Amino acid sequence: MSSQVGSDYVLGLGNTSSINLQDMLQQLVTAQSQPIVTLQAQQTQQQAYLQTFSSFQSQLTQLQTSANAVISDLTQQNPVSSNTSVATVSNINDTTTASGTHTLSVTQLAQGQVWISSDTSGSGFASPNSQAATSNGVFSFSVGSQTYSVNVNTSTTLQSLTNAINATNSGLSASIVYNGSTYNLVLNTPTGTANNLTINTNNTLAVFGSSPNQASQNAEATLDGISVTSSSNDLQNYINGLDIQLQGTGSTTITLNYNTTQLTQDMQTFVNNYNSLLQDVNQNNTYDSSTNIAGAFFGSTAIQSIMSSLQNTFMGIFNQSSDQTLNSAMSIGLSFDQNGNLQFNSQVFQQAASNNFNAVQNILNNSSNNGIMNLINNTVNQATATSGGSLTTAQNQVQNQIDSLQSQINTMQQNLQTYQNNLVVQFSQLNTIMNQMQSQSQYLTTLFNSINGTSSSSS
Repeated sequence: MSSQVGSDYVLGLGNTSSINLQDMLQQLVTAQSQPIVTLQAQQTQQQAYLQTFSSFQSQLTQLQTSANAVISDLTQQNPVSSNTSVATVSNINDTTTASGTHTLSVTQLAQGQVWISSDTSGSGFASPNSQAATSNGVFSFSVGSQTYSVNVNTSTTLQSLTNAINATNSGLSASIVYNGSTYNLVLNTPTGTANNLTINTNNTLAVFGSSPNQASQNAEATLDGISVTSSSNDLQNYINGLDIQLQGTGSTTITLNYNTTQLTQDMQTFVNNYNSLLQDVNQNNTYDSSTNIAGAFFGSTAIQSIMSSLQNTFMGIFNQSSDQTLNSAMSIGLSFDQNGNLQFNSQVFQQAASNNFNAVQNILNNSSNNGIMNLINNTVNQATATSGGSLTTAQNQVQNQIDSLQSQINTMQQNLQTYQNNLVVQFSQLNTIMNQMQSQSQYLTTLFNSINGTSSSSS
């Protein structure tokens, strides 16, 4: 009986010693790490929410950009010159305060002086690398009332003299012109009689006459019957907000009109951006009861408030003291369908703009800052404000949740590492004991076998 019990004990110990402690350790650690896996899944979901909020903000900014494009179309008129060989015209800094039609007659373009040199023999230089000075000295000159000077010496060439004059940034332009046999230094002053050249000291081999080869003159024109002069051919703000570039003599008509074609296109872009924003909100304002997963915007008061404010911008009554037929969003072709999508009737809009552009302008953008596009701007600015913006606050809340989850994960990972370290110590001790018992088991087995063998021989 005793030997049977002992044998059973030894066999049991042997079976125990064959346990894979590494697998057991891994299973225990994996089981202990499940709460971390759950938190990481929650964090991943929150990060997806944050990305959705960021995408919404980008689309909101895009909506604001398209609203500002409409405002620009409403405030900036498109200038056109009927004769571009006389003058071309453009807006200055995207703002135009002038309007209507203007007549321009150009009788004279502005031009600068032209001075052409020869060498001391009365002809030109043999090459650009020809010597231009025989001693140390200066080439001193004045452009208008400003004086400049360059140093010369025996190593100065026609080319280096040209480069030195240009390096003074005086407005005087120096160049080398080849006439087929010799090279000449040509000096061009800025346009206008106020920028004439005076050569004060000339210690070079480039010889100039007592007067320029071409005289300077100011531009002269008549604009809407008023005589105007300019030292340049660039007439900026002679018509407020316009840059008129004179090209030649003659007459032209400058017309300023609002570009209703571009305005209509930008209105359609605005509507498309609004509907894209609405679609994004609808797609993320859901709840799946089978998975218990909610969309990023489900229950978000910030998103609901922003979309409500955007929609309300189209509900006002405008032009209360003027044209009562054009006093609402609907009267210029804007309306909502049953799903909340913004609709745009371009034909109605263009007809309204043709009949009363000022009324259309007042509905969309006005000095009281309560036109549709003004209100869109205000809504976006308030929502995205760095401090206190509803969208900014919502994004911060999601980010705080992500950070909180990360803090919990870090703590649990530290605890898990401690748990694993303790298990390793315990399993290592167990493994040592099991190895010792295994060794003892083998010894006892050998001993019992020896005793049993001796008993059999005696029998």
